[in-house]
This record gives sequence, C-alpha cells and structure tokens, in this order.
Amino acid sequence: MNYLTILAVATAATVGLAACSPSPSEPAASAAEAPAAAPVAPAPSQAAALPAVDMTAAKARVTPETTIEAVTLSSDGETTVTGEVRGYEAPAYVIPVAAGQTLKVTFKPGNTNLYMNVFDVADQGVAAHRGDVDGEEAVIQAQADGTYMIQPYQVRATARRGETGSYSIVISRTSR
Repeated sequence: MNYLTILAVATAATVGLAACSPSPSEPAASAAEAPAAAPVAPAPSQAAALPAVDMTAAKARVTPETTIEAVTLSSDGETTVTGEVRGYEAPAYVIPVAAGQTLKVTFKPGNTNLYMNVFDVADQGVAAHRGDVDGEEAVIQAQADGTYMIQPYQVRATARRGETGSYSIVISRTSR
C-alpha cells in the first residue's frame, strides 16, 4: 500500500466513526468536527526545525552599547564572521540551535590577547565555553532548543588601554 491509499483508508475510517451514534455521555460530532488524520513524521533526512533567536535574552547578557548580530549559515552549514575588538567593545553573534544539534565554533584571533566565550542565553550561569580556559574551539551539543551567543573579548589589561585586535570565527551547526 502506498501513502495515499493509507491516508484514504484512515480518512474514510475517521469519517465513518464520526457518523456512528455517540455514547449517552458524548454529544454527536458532525463530519466537519471529525478528528484530523495524525501528522506524518518527517523523513530522517529533513533538517530539524530551528528555534527562533531569543534576542531579548541575548540583550540581557551584554551592555547596551554591544551590537548583536544574528548568524545565518550558508547552504553547506557553515559561515565565517570577522570583526574587531576595540577596548571592551566587540559585537556579539547569536545563532539558534535545536535540541540534539551540535554547535562548533572555531575562534581565530589576530593576537594572543583575544578570546571568545560561548553562552546559552537562557542560562544566566557561566559560559558554556570559556575561551581563556577551554581554548579556541568550542563544540557544544544542545540539550534543548535555544540561542547561543558567541562573544569575542580581550584581556582586561589591553582592553583598559583601548587596544584593538581582529579575529575571524568559523561557525557550524550539525545534526546528530
């Protein structure tokens, strides 16, 4: 049997049941009120639906002067962003990640005073990846749908002096 045959049989059975007389405790249902056929599960090859970017939670994690840029991946599932840290100021990048997906972030600093942190914006605790401790590559498997923020920064001594440094960040998101 093919999918259309199964759907036709299921629809006929549903409409046929709706026409049966209800039990005394149930009101009669018209054919228009008959329950719809159950949705078909997506094929495994289809990508997971991404959650919406939570900009409100992202803005709550940064200073009002910080610009936040939503990251869109190319068709191959990867993108590279470049930027500059000036003193304490640097843009932050946000990306939605669905439960079960893996976010990979590779930070390529222009000097040894630059690092990046990766946060789950819904978690007000510590960073999911601290660049000064965990290194220049973050690999995070999302346990739930969420928005992750990548925030480049430089060490306090160079930030106080208003120094600048450039960077590039390679960002990818994959399913299990």
